[in-house]
Amino acid sequence: MGSVQPPAITDNDEACLIWAVNDTHPGTVNANALQVPEKARGEFRKGCGDMRNKKLAAAETHLRKAVEQYPKYAAAWVLLGQILESTNRVEEARGACSQASTLGSGYAPAYLCLADVAVQLKDWNETLNLADRALAIASVQNVYGNYYSAMAHFHLSHLPAAEHNAQEAIDADHFHRVPQTHLLLAQIYGAKHDPRNEAVQLRAYLKIAPDSPYSPGVRKSLAELENQIKK
Repeated sequence: MGSVQPPAITDNDEACLIWAVNDTHPGTVNANALQVPEKARGEFRKGCGDMRNKKLAAAETHLRKAVEQYPKYAAAWVLLGQILESTNRVEEARGACSQASTLGSGYAPAYLCLADVAVQLKDWNETLNLADRALAIASVQNVYGNYYSAMAHFHLSHLPAAEHNAQEAIDADHFHRVPQTHLLLAQIYGAKHDPRNEAVQLRAYLKIAPDSPYSPGVRKSLAELENQIKK
């Protein structure tokens, strides 16, 4: 992480949000974004910079100041939720992202944040509901919306839908932000008793993330699959 000051941020250009999407429908949230006071926006930028430099406590302080100064600051609420989730404060994260979701129905990152909370709680019906809401707002290039939807469908045993959403996530993920989608799709193919395509996805994951903590286990699983395919 560098120490460069983040660019000017609006609720349509959230440089720090992992759940940012490109085509949020215009609505109440966007109108609120135009009214963000410069002091609140300055706190957001400081929080963004601190988060990039892994100074999470300082980032949290700045973001709490931002939403105190402007309670309708949806991006600040979501970034606060992101930081709270990263420090395993799941219920607090849900509270922060719920605040963003109440500001208007057109802010996809709020629903993606809440979907991530639902994933951590293994509430798959709620994950699917929230992911679908985010996809209804921003259907194009919505990597996380499709990823969470695929995960929920998989755990609910909706394999065709899970496969479709996982492939949509991969196709949209041009910068490989979510390599674990390949592992999820491998699981889906495993459940469908399709070892060849399962192996294809494991290889894709290893190509993108060769040094991840999961890679040794993935290599072992791939070797076992390749032996199975040869028989």
